[in-house]
Amino acid sequence: MDTSADPRMVMSTLQPDAPARQAELVSTARRDMGAVAAAVLGDRLVSLDPAEADDGRQYFVLRDSQGKSAQIWVDAIPLETGAIADTATNTASQNYVIRVSDRLPTEMLGRVLAHELGELTAVRERAADGLIPVREDLLRGGAELPADRRLSSADLGRVGELNWLAHQSNDTALSPRQQAEARAEFSALLDPYGIRPTVAMSDEAAFHAQERAARVRHRVAFESLSTDSVSLLATLAHPIEHLPPPDATALQASRDAALRAERQVEAFVAERDVSMPLPGYDQNGLPLPRDQLEPAAERWAEYRAQVSERTAAALEGQLAGGQLPLRKVVIGGGASLAGRDPQALLVDGAGRWHLDPGNGIVQSADQDRDLAQWMGVDPYTAVEDPRDRVSIHAVRIWEDQLATQGDVVNGRARLHLGNDGELLAEVRKFDQDGKESAAPLWVACDGTPSVATGLTPDVVPGMPRGATGVESRSEAVRLIGDRLRELAGNGVPGAREMRAWLTQAERAGADTQAVLGALESSALKDALTAGLDTDAAARMGNCFTALDSTRKWEAAREAAPGRALLGDEVAENRFDPRAAQHWIIAGSGGTGVANAEIILRENPDAAVTIVGSSPPAALQHQVQYPAMLAEYATGDNPRLTIVKAQVGAIETYRHESGQTWFQADYVDQNGEQATARADGYVTSLGRTNPLPPALQDLANEVRDHGGEISGDLLFDKDDQYIGYGLTFAVDGREHRVDVDGAASWQLPREIFAPETGIQADLNQMGLRGLPSETGNAAPGFSPIARQSALRARAVAAAAAGDPEAVRRTSTIPERWQRPDLDPKAVTRTPTPATPSTPRVAGIAGIAGSHLWETGMPQDRVNRPPAPAPIQQPQQQPPGHERPAPGVGMGD
Repeated sequence: MDTSADPRMVMSTLQPDAPARQAELVSTARRDMGAVAAAVLGDRLVSLDPAEADDGRQYFVLRDSQGKSAQIWVDAIPLETGAIADTATNTASQNYVIRVSDRLPTEMLGRVLAHELGELTAVRERAADGLIPVREDLLRGGAELPADRRLSSADLGRVGELNWLAHQSNDTALSPRQQAEARAEFSALLDPYGIRPTVAMSDEAAFHAQERAARVRHRVAFESLSTDSVSLLATLAHPIEHLPPPDATALQASRDAALRAERQVEAFVAERDVSMPLPGYDQNGLPLPRDQLEPAAERWAEYRAQVSERTAAALEGQLAGGQLPLRKVVIGGGASLAGRDPQALLVDGAGRWHLDPGNGIVQSADQDRDLAQWMGVDPYTAVEDPRDRVSIHAVRIWEDQLATQGDVVNGRARLHLGNDGELLAEVRKFDQDGKESAAPLWVACDGTPSVATGLTPDVVPGMPRGATGVESRSEAVRLIGDRLRELAGNGVPGAREMRAWLTQAERAGADTQAVLGALESSALKDALTAGLDTDAAARMGNCFTALDSTRKWEAAREAAPGRALLGDEVAENRFDPRAAQHWIIAGSGGTGVANAEIILRENPDAAVTIVGSSPPAALQHQVQYPAMLAEYATGDNPRLTIVKAQVGAIETYRHESGQTWFQADYVDQNGEQATARADGYVTSLGRTNPLPPALQDLANEVRDHGGEISGDLLFDKDDQYIGYGLTFAVDGREHRVDVDGAASWQLPREIFAPETGIQADLNQMGLRGLPSETGNAAPGFSPIARQSALRARAVAAAAAGDPEAVRRTSTIPERWQRPDLDPKAVTRTPTPATPSTPRVAGIAGIAGSHLWETGMPQDRVNRPPAPAPIQQPQQQPPGHERPAPGVGMGD
């Protein structure tokens, strides 16, 4: 919701001791939503009925006069400083999630809901016609008007507020005082919405300019105004000098209060503001044409390579001169580049979306519309239809634009302890062949390094799950090693030596057959479980199951090279899609679906069978999955089959051709046992939870020196999750490293013990903030851009001396717990059969009778300046060659 129109509303949510009103706000929304919808939508609303999901969450089903419906969800959750509300818009499945600040005073809720309903309705109707949003807002104060004189979706949210307040001002069920307050609020909004001149009439030139602009705004908005709003405007849309005395007095009081609140808000949030560049525009400040995205992405990749070479050469020069570079260090990029510190050395392999062979990310432009706020990019410029997936070429341009805002090395980095206990980064740039260079570059870390290396590794088939589960070979080895250390402490012969051998074998990358063989033949095998309680003994037994499943996986990969793949190998295009003609994909979640699409698209002759549990309902809310089913799973000869099965360890057999093939048992649609057989296999069963690769060497070194590693969840002042932090304590010193990005949503089990339930709590928090109905998820592209931008804000505030800017906790803040809602506490108000605010007919001579199909909210009051030409990058290092014209570098 627009936060500039009424700073008093913003200030009400900024009190540090303001209570969270989640249950009260949600219950009030359930009670009042029908009346709000009737006032905002008028005769376009047929009904708004309460409903309940299978998991107990409540929502509304909206039916409109066009015969279409939508699901509207309302929740009150912690939001970032200055935010009153926002709405996640999923035009793919017609789900809209309104998230209100849980510190919003309840009496302000109706107006907030009115704004969000007006805005989401605009998004719905505009998307239904495949129209790209209006980029600039019209309903803004001042004399300047945008060239495109149509209402944006944010404008229509503002109209929704006016219609609701006008309705309240005439609602005889309210007290005279409440009616007067609604009238005063309505009048006050005409100032920031530019429907009333605000300069003194004595300043004739300025007054007449504002008056002309106000008339234009009034005329354009007229079709969307209710009868009550039109009536009030006839009285109140005048200079304060011409208002009736009571209205003039109320307006002056509102202006005075708004000025005081504005100063308070500025004092509270100004130092936390973060400005972002605006990639994806040409040198004239215009959106880059879609047919130019791919060549522009190639030019940006070339430029990024030049910056990388230049940065590496500078580091090499310092090292050759006997100087160890001291730098802020950031490892990893992707969407976390939204929080890019231009002063930091970025080491990033340009993975994931730079390698993915698909057409776009999973979400549509509508689903990721808030990228404009958090990453400084406009996803709508990268699509033809707002319901289309965002172009992958645009994503690459955005990431490379942000990466090259400072020094960057295309490569990988690992943290280590130095000889004097300092923290060092071992940087290995990529050579021309894409492999890591043999000679490392060493950099001393200045401050707290951050790591954002993306999604964690895939799970190998056959890993035991549940309360005593073991998810990977590395976890199995670690748990067995911990048990051997206990046995050694108890004086068990051979335990210390066995642990030392096991540790060395794991670090050296010994094959699992050798590791498992040594453990199976050891005289210590029975001692590993002796004396343990039931759960501990079960977990130790599962360590051997995990090792055996890994052994089978490694054997299958050796017997069928290029045909037994990890999901990430497919997603990052590190495979040959024609190596097999029929692929089994183990895992029916989002990753498995994405990998199936890649194979089917890259190999037109291939067939794919997805085996696993029933696909999660969340997939139906994405753009990718329904489209993939329609294209590949229907017709006379479908190439995609999805079957239900419990996936165990990988199973192979010798095909009549002499090749190693794969098989998986499943239950067919008739309930009969069947077997899928294929010459290719991809595991997409979920993610493991290890330390990020960049930290594994450091962890080993700290433990070898008798040190300890601990972890905390990181939140900002607003209880927004900004990653997790690790503390490496060794030899009397402490080193801290923060983990951001998608990796931050997979807590390393060796630090955050599974039995604490903290990972499940984190998952629930992420799901509450972004329900599956949004078509998004906490580790997704747009949510990570938001998280990283908020992290940058918090880190900057901490560096400026705010000790509370970054909070380290061991648990999820209480505000993220779902409130208990008493269904009997609130009496629902049904949607009026006849709208309480009848709509008016259009005015003769006014063009555009249907203006609810436009707009995307713009958080900036003014349009950003045109990006600089691509030939002249900001802070361009000497000697760098700029890509050819086509993409600008906005500031």
